Amino acid sequence: LEELAGCNATPGEGITRFSWSEADRAARRVLERELRAIGLEPWSDGMGNLHARLKGRTDAPALLTGSHLDTVRHGGRYDGTYGVVASLEALRSFHDEGFTPDCDVEFIAFAEEEGSNFGPTCLGSKGLAGEIGPDDLRALSNAEGSAYDKLRAFGLDPDRLPEECLDPARVRAFLEVHIEQGGELEKAGVPLGIVTAISGMRLHRLTLRGRSDHAASPMQGRRDPAAGFAEIAHRMEGLWKDGVLPEDFSCTVGEMACSPNVGIVVPDTVTFTIDIRHVDVSVLEEGWKRIEAMARSVAESRGLVLDLVRLSASGGVPMAAEIGEAFRLAAGKRGVQPLFMKSGPAHDAASMGRRVPAGLLFVPSIKGLSHCPQEDTAPEHLALGASVLEDALRFLAGGGRP
Repeated sequence: LEELAGCNATPGEGITRFSWSEADRAARRVLERELRAIGLEPWSDGMGNLHARLKGRTDAPALLTGSHLDTVRHGGRYDGTYGVVASLEALRSFHDEGFTPDCDVEFIAFAEEEGSNFGPTCLGSKGLAGEIGPDDLRALSNAEGSAYDKLRAFGLDPDRLPEECLDPARVRAFLEVHIEQGGELEKAGVPLGIVTAISGMRLHRLTLRGRSDHAASPMQGRRDPAAGFAEIAHRMEGLWKDGVLPEDFSCTVGEMACSPNVGIVVPDTVTFTIDIRHVDVSVLEEGWKRIEAMARSVAESRGLVLDLVRLSASGGVPMAAEIGEAFRLAAGKRGVQPLFMKSGPAHDAASMGRRVPAGLLFVPSIKGLSHCPQEDTAPEHLALGASVLEDALRFLAGGGRP
């Protein structure tokens, strides 16, 4: 974890390791070295997910395990990376002990879970699950160009994606361990959480277009997209406060930018994102209908043009009870009674869980902090989560009880 934290584009300002960057390339070299040290040969698929496979005794459906290697800008050293390292260490233990599982066990370090490059989250796992293909990557772009071209420039071949998608008939399950990114475990005084479901997440980009003018222009008759944005943000929170949206529904304005972004000018354009989350996808979509209708009403009343694009849809997936039970038994072996809980943040386990049985294990985040330089987890909790993951993998791979 310490070495991977050094693979960082912003030293001294948290960890910034976007997928398909030089910091990402450095981290991959570290993992490739460690995987080869235990006799495994790493490879990357067309999306840049890094794989390595420990061969089992039979050709029974394989177990997959891992998490993501990328970070947000100025993030922490544990989000995603911890699960990658825990999976690596489970395979290292198998190697050191001479344990050969009944089935193959495959390590995966996913790319672009955070969506820092193009907006949509979990691109790597969605690509492996068959939800994203070459044409989607060509259509996905930022100011630097398309996702397809960025992958090609990094030395990857996204055209291989269709043939690299996982075959559910060849996969028994996917297991992931992750920091909680919340304070529920710490508040309960419990060192492990077993996730029963991952909340659905939808990310939208809204653009309000009005009319630019001098800041000294009369207030009457203005078509100010900044005022429209402020009203939408305020009224969206009001939908939750008034009970139109359920109490456990989350809605967040994340990014916001205006143009021309000059202090003495009424802007002509404001662009912002809205992230919504709920564990029930039907509730999530109904909530979005209400938010969208409100936003369109505000735009119309102010003479603004509203453009709306859905950037990403993730989560809304139950975790497999069989994997949760393997985690529970492994935790019990260490005298720990885990907390069964739902996950608000999306994870690669959600993408994988739409195709194969998946399980997600949480360790506590100190003060609930994540996506920031202060992100931290106690070393003993990191070790406990890795051990429970290892034992669950061993059990599911034919090595007896956890």
